Amino acid sequence: MALKVINEGKEILTDPCHFFELNKFCSDQGVDLTFEWIQGQYWLHSDRPKELPIGIEVDATLKRHEEFFKKSSLQKELLARAVGVKGAHRPTVVDLTAGLLGDALLLLSFGCEVIAVERNPVIRFLIQSALLNSTHPKLKKFQFIEGSALSVLETSPPSQVAYFDPMFEDTNDKASPRKEMRIFRQLLGQDTDASEVFSKLKNLPFKRLVVKRPRHSISLGQHPDVEYIGKSTRYDVYFSHQND
Repeated sequence: MALKVINEGKEILTDPCHFFELNKFCSDQGVDLTFEWIQGQYWLHSDRPKELPIGIEVDATLKRHEEFFKKSSLQKELLARAVGVKGAHRPTVVDLTAGLLGDALLLLSFGCEVIAVERNPVIRFLIQSALLNSTHPKLKKFQFIEGSALSVLETSPPSQVAYFDPMFEDTNDKASPRKEMRIFRQLLGQDTDASEVFSKLKNLPFKRLVVKRPRHSISLGQHPDVEYIGKSTRYDVYFSHQND
């Protein structure tokens, strides 16, 4: 099993440690991965030939969110309500499962300060590449940390809000998963330490803990204090003993 890089970028990510880590991941997991340098950053080829590669368009995503919120109220956004956006208040949020930054960039577009954490080397590589290719001013409020949720929680002081989106098996098997989710489920599997992370989070002095779940999925560990329920997604909110 091997790592393949097409049109290797010469301007960024030249540290050989990045590629050494990815090579080791391919060997350990028994997978073939192909990255391609496209317009200033790396993209991951899909496992299906006709599908477009996977990457993170940070600037474009933030601009798209900005345009959307010029016409739509933040209070209509379940995630904004779940993390405690209200009036002029914008909490600091630590996103412990950054993934492809979908929720992290949405939180950033709300005006929150965001600390994003990711442990998987493949996803970290895509994040690092995308961030180095981005210039949006909102990134001044963004910090990316390489590592596991547990290691970060042990060494970093808590922020106001913890956001946790574990990958579980009890998803809707009747619906075809998005390309990115299908590929990363194959690469990552389930978050087998999700219960451990949740227990750790519950014992830390966050003002609130937000857990993202499929709408009809079971709660993680215990019943939440508040639920924000959308068409396919539910946000379970747990308050600390120190009330908001």
